[in-house]
This record gives sequence, C-alpha cells and structure tokens, in this order.
Amino acid sequence: MNNEMFKLVTRRYLAWGFVGIATVVISFIAVYGAVTRQTELVTMAAGGLLTEIGAVIGFYFSKKVSEE
Repeated sequence: MNNEMFKLVTRRYLAWGFVGIATVVISFIAVYGAVTRQTELVTMAAGGLLTEIGAVIGFYFSKKVSEE
C-alpha cells in the first residue's frame, strides 16, 4: 500500500470514528431529554442528527460526482 492510500484509509477511519462518537453522544442527549421531558434537548438532538446525516450524504455524493 502506498503512502497516499494509507493516508486516505487513515482519514476515513478517523472520520467514521468521530461520526460514531458524535452519533452516540447526540443519541444520548435525545434519550436523556425524552426521559427528563426536556423537549429542547430532544429537538436539538434531532436537528444535530439530521445535520450529521446530511453532511455524510453530501460528502459521499460530492466525492462520487468529482470522481466521474
């Protein structure tokens, strides 16, 4: 494996690790808000999850378009 491929794979694993951690934290906030009846936390977490999903989808679609 060459150096560029190694950097690409390393960045990908780091990015997915951060996305995974962020998803767990945001999900915890949503569940905590639901249990304690704090609708502000649930709304904030839902917005965060939708933003995160949109960012990941946008990243992969923009990468696919740029490769074509």
